[in-house]
Parts: sequence; C-alpha cells; structure tokens
Amino acid sequence: MKKKLIVSGAIILSLVFVSLFYLNLPTFNEKTLTIKSKYKDQNVVLKASYWNVREAEYTALICPGYSCDRQKWRQIAGLFVTNGISVMSFDYSGQGASSGTIGFDNARTDCIPVQIDDAIVKLHQISGIDYDHIILAGHSMGGRSILRLLYDYNYPGAETTVVKRPLAGAVLFSPEVNYHYNAQASLFAGTSDAEELPWNIFDETCAGEVQVYLYGSTADDIVSHKDIKSIAERLGSHATVGIAKGILHSYQMYSPEFAVFMNSALESITGKKAEYFPYKILLVYFGWFGGLAGLLLVLIGLNKELVWKTDEQVPELNNPRAFLLWKLLLWLPGAVMAFLVCCICVLMPFGSPIMNTPYMCFIAGYGIVMLFAYRKGKFKGTEGKLAPVSFKLNSDKETVLKTFLTAFLLCWIVWYVLRSTMYRLIPLNFRLFWVIFATILMSAGYYVSGCESDMLTKYRASVKIRLLYSLIQYVPLFLLVTFYMVLKSYSGMIGQVQNMLLMYIFCIPLGDYIKKMTGNRILGAVITAFLFQTIMITSAALIAL
Repeated sequence: MKKKLIVSGAIILSLVFVSLFYLNLPTFNEKTLTIKSKYKDQNVVLKASYWNVREAEYTALICPGYSCDRQKWRQIAGLFVTNGISVMSFDYSGQGASSGTIGFDNARTDCIPVQIDDAIVKLHQISGIDYDHIILAGHSMGGRSILRLLYDYNYPGAETTVVKRPLAGAVLFSPEVNYHYNAQASLFAGTSDAEELPWNIFDETCAGEVQVYLYGSTADDIVSHKDIKSIAERLGSHATVGIAKGILHSYQMYSPEFAVFMNSALESITGKKAEYFPYKILLVYFGWFGGLAGLLLVLIGLNKELVWKTDEQVPELNNPRAFLLWKLLLWLPGAVMAFLVCCICVLMPFGSPIMNTPYMCFIAGYGIVMLFAYRKGKFKGTEGKLAPVSFKLNSDKETVLKTFLTAFLLCWIVWYVLRSTMYRLIPLNFRLFWVIFATILMSAGYYVSGCESDMLTKYRASVKIRLLYSLIQYVPLFLLVTFYMVLKSYSGMIGQVQNMLLMYIFCIPLGDYIKKMTGNRILGAVITAFLFQTIMITSAALIAL
C-alpha cells in the first residue's frame, strides 16, 4: 500500500509537471530586467520580466494588483505572447522582488503611476517599439494606477513630473476606484474615492486619445460593477465596458466572458484577430491543486507505518474533555501574548508583512503559553511534563541524509508550482528576514502540536477527539475568515481556506515525516513553520511602519 501511494502521487506530479511545462511554454523565454525609478527623494530598483516576440508590432505592460507580484499574471503574459505581442510585467516598490516600500496610501500619491511611467520608458527602450504601440493592462490597484497615470498625462491641471506619452490602449480588470463605499478597497487605497482627487473630476479629457477597456463582475467583492460603469460614464466615448456574472475580484481571468472581452479588446487595438482560451489558464490553476494532491499521496506513503523512534517524554492524557476545554481557553492568554509579539513586530525597523502577521502572532503567542503550561506540568487533562527541547538526531547518517534530500525535493516542487502559477516564493526585500523570524516564533506552537499528536496517539484518541483538537488548533484561521466575512471579501475567505489546505496537505505531513525519520520533534516543527510561513508570505505586501 505504501509503494502504491508513493507511485500514484509521483504519477500525478509527473502529469502536473508536463501540463505546466506545456501550458507555460509561451513564457519560458523570460528575461529579467531592472528598472531604476525615482519618486521625490526615494530611489528604488524595480524588478521586471520581459518576454520578447520577434518582429512584434505591439508590446504590452502588465501592472499587477496590491500585494501581488509579476509572476501571478504569468498566464496573461502568455496570452499576449501567443497573440504575437511582446510583454513586460514588473514589481512595484516593496512588492515582489523590488526594493523600497509600499503602504496603504496609494490613492494619495502618484508614486506607483510614476513607476509605471518609468516601466513604459524601459519597455520602449528594450523592445524598440514606439509608445503609440504599447498596451497597458492592469488589475485592481494596477488598473487604478493606470487611470491615475492617464490623468497625469492628459488633465490640464494635473501636478505631475511625468511627460505625456501616446499609448495604443489600456485594458483594465476591476480598477480599484470606489465611488460606492467598500471597506476592503478603502483600506488598500487609504481613501474614499467619492471625496478625493483626481477621481471626482476624472472625465473624458483625462483619457486623451487612449481607448480604455474596462472589465468587471457583478460578484466582485472589492470593486462594484456599478463603479466600473461610473468610470465608463466619466470616460464617455473613450470607454468600452464588459461585465461578467458571478466572478470574484481575484478570479476574473478564469471567466469565459473575460476571454471574449480580451479578444475583442486586442482585436480593436491591434486590428488583428486574437485568440485566447480561458480553459488553458483554468488548467494551470487546477494544476496547482493537482500537484498538492500528488504531494499528499507521496507524503501519506512516506509517513505510512512510520513510528516515533524515541522515548522522549510527553505528558499522559487522562481527561480528554478537560484537555480540549483547557486548550480552547488558553487562546485567551495566547491572544494577550500574541498582542505583545505584534507590538514587537511593529517596533522593529524592518517593516512587517502585515497580511499574515496576525496569524503568525497568534501561533507564536499560543505556542509560548502552551509550552510554559506543559513545562510547568499544569496543563489540565494531562499529567507530566514535556521533555526539554533537543536538537539531537536519533537516526543514522544515511537516514538523515535521505530525509533531507526528500524534504528538499518536495520543497522544490512546491516552489516550482507556486512560481509557475502564483507568486515568486521568497522575494529578498527584508522578507527573507521575516520568514526566518516568523519561523522561530511559530516553531514553539508547532513543536507543542507535534508533542500533543504523539500524546493523542499514545492515548489512542478517538476520531471525534482528534477532530475537535484540529478545530481548536485553527481558531486564528476561523477568526480571519470571520474578519473577511465582515469585510465581505470572499476572495480573502477562499485564500484562508487555501491556507488551511496547504497546512493539512503539505506542511504538517512533511513536518511529521521529518520528525519521525530523524527522531526530533523540534526539527519537524521548524520545517512545518518555515514552509507555511514561506507559502503565506508570498502573497503578503511588505509594509514599512
């Protein structure tokens, strides 16, 4: 059975790799560029990816949304390349692999529009294509910033440092302009667009001679389709609108209506027939989950029949009901400790990856409180103390080497899949520091969880007890889901579900494998914490506080 699981998982992984290779073939010829940009007194170096098409008549610049990097829109880059259009995408300052910072005041400055303008100049230089054959494509904040750039280019009263450049056209997917209040959009933009310039005077004059193609959805949880229509009304004859049904903000590119709209926009701009198949991108998206399914089978196979190799001390479980109740109640002092950890993070001079800081602090605070209770032998429903933390490996050198090679291979597979479909894994902009720092903080929580797992196994706990135990473990994720529900951010809720899947499918099983093969709990906890924090931080914006 063990070999069947491993072989089945390996076959699925092979199919996923072959599929991803074929589907991403148009963007394999990637050239990494740097763009020097200056805003007021701040000099930054922006990282960009460029995909060249020989003898292309048009080129495109893709501008990502808030907290996303250039790799997330790789499939859209493939769309342009497939249609004979060279394309470049770049990371704003403080996102992806670019230096600098980004904050929650994007509407109040023209910092990002200036960076987009610098990217346009770089694209013109590298491609040799005139400005009037450059297409701008932007999602969410990227679309918002493109509109602001058009305003800076064309509005007579605009106070800006950019020089007007003629463009071929602009295709914007749910540009984050909110005339109707939206809590999450206002948080990211730092303002209400109904009251702030330039949006309350944005009109047909601001578009200049550029045709703007606006795409939204009736189910968009960040930018209302009513706002899309409001923008179109202000742009007048310069706007072409497409509204899909039932597609959330972050998933519009998977809609068949999006394909029709993109084809129409490109045909109108270039005068040539365009072909785009949304199901190709769908295959890439679901390939990510297929890869995780293959990994899960491999890890189940590797963990099957493995037993804990040492007699390292764990408490005895003598009252499951009291144990579960006490574990749930400990979230209260854990939350206090989490607040203290969060204060430390805020005071540090490195900025903070705010999107996942709450979860990191919850796990760290909870883990510290539980570790203290166990070390004092005062954890209700249990008897005894945890053994002192040790890094001693209780396996022979050959086993340890094979273990780490397997872990490295599986981590590399995850990196490849994430890079191909979603995000570049660890951008080096203080984020590597945060990965290491967060790993240290969170390891205590996962170490205690590993000890408790062994304790439940020793007690031969029922499925019901294990299920309740797992639910209590995920209190922070449930709180985050509730938070996103209050904001009406269904995309955020889906993201949290994905995080839970990643934890169950990959991070915990690999940590268990490391723990059992090396006979060291803390090492397994470190691997689990590092992997989960690494995966989470890919979608987090680095905020300089």
